[in-house]
Amino acid sequence: MALEQSIGAVIKYHASADSQSSEFLLLKNRRGFWGFPQGHKERGESEIQTLVREVFEETGIRDLEIQSYIGEIRYSYFKGDGMKSEKEVRFFFATTPTKQVKISIEHADFRWVTLADALNMIDHAKLKLILGKGHRKGLY
Repeated sequence: MALEQSIGAVIKYHASADSQSSEFLLLKNRRGFWGFPQGHKERGESEIQTLVREVFEETGIRDLEIQSYIGEIRYSYFKGDGMKSEKEVRFFFATTPTKQVKISIEHADFRWVTLADALNMIDHAKLKLILGKGHRKGLY
């Protein structure tokens, strides 16, 4: 079984350098689950190139400042054809000065929310762990 590699981003809005705003971008997928922008790493891309491309494709955000690596999660799932697949997603923390979001057709909705609201809205335990890990590292 091949390991799929994806890169994801926990994105925090900041209005200015001295802003203490703590709003995080969540995307709601077509199945109704909230999470973060993420996508497959393409051949020849660095992790940062994948991150920038996927964030732009899924949110329209170009102005992105990558701050730090947070951590990774792994999980298994069944593809549409019934085949089991293993996936690894490496997450980075990034900030943006824009709240303007244009979601892709992959998503049904987006919201800027507080850390507490994000933890309540996210269903997947491993995504909650990533959000908590970044907070424990003092990134936000």
